[in-house]
Amino acid sequence: MKKGIWLTLITLFIFADVASIKSEAISEKPNHSMAIEKKATSKKIKWSPLDNLPVVVHGLGYIDGHLVTNSLDALLLNYNRGYRVFEIDLNMTSDHRLVARHDWTTGHYAYLGQDYPAVAGPIPFQTVMSLKIHGKYNPASWEQILAVMQMYPDIYIITDTKEMDEKSVRLTFSYLVNAVKQFDPTLLGRIIPQIYNTKMLGYIKSNYDFNYVIYTLYHLTDIPSPSELAEWSMRNKITAITALPFRLTYEMRTALQEKGITIYAHTINDPNKAARYKKQGIGIYTDFLFFNGVNFVVPTQKLFPPKQ
Repeated sequence: MKKGIWLTLITLFIFADVASIKSEAISEKPNHSMAIEKKATSKKIKWSPLDNLPVVVHGLGYIDGHLVTNSLDALLLNYNRGYRVFEIDLNMTSDHRLVARHDWTTGHYAYLGQDYPAVAGPIPFQTVMSLKIHGKYNPASWEQILAVMQMYPDIYIITDTKEMDEKSVRLTFSYLVNAVKQFDPTLLGRIIPQIYNTKMLGYIKSNYDFNYVIYTLYHLTDIPSPSELAEWSMRNKITAITALPFRLTYEMRTALQEKGITIYAHTINDPNKAARYKKQGIGIYTDFLFFNGVNFVVPTQKLFPPKQ
């Protein structure tokens, strides 16, 4: 089925009884180099979809040279390229709907090629959805992301919900979980929340006890010692730690790996660096690198569009 038809169908899902709509089997053969395979390990309490260090594509991946669009088009395009684990930025609109968007700053509107609505902070859902990204790509609601997950049962979604205060976290995850339960509760098994501090784990568990959780360190200024981080992560069944490269010291890597905690670095766009991390047992978040089973490769398509 052509991509344009999928987009039309998915857009209709937010206005229809989405739970009754059945997906079609994909016609394209999955790329086995990116497939998430079960891997046995003595250190792991249970299997996780990150065990084999699949590439995590940042902000739903690049499209026509544009990065971090969080667009529906980018998700579908990059699935067809072979990616299976997607990190997505999520924010609440002013009328409390969850959409794929990094933030509401004037700079981000410009980054997405959108006119700034001259309203500080979140804007209404319908307004967000009416604003094309770079003049042609479609914004994505949380419900549309779920529709894609239902169509493609090998997709995993990693959330980046930005907020850290208790009220905002509880509101976001209440909406997120309830929407999934209404649409297709089985999808909760393929959603991997990122937490930004230890307290946030309790906030999200009050809504749902997710199978997998990533503790990402980029918000922290006071990093615990490697042993403290590893012990807390193991005790709380944290699936993975994600950090900027400078955080991943030898001591940090050793402490986490001894406890069976998966490690990811972000955001890595250099294939040589990606290869070195892989040899160290570290996965990557990336804007565009693809692992073909042997090497990390840069897309042949131009990464950045020509200036107008």
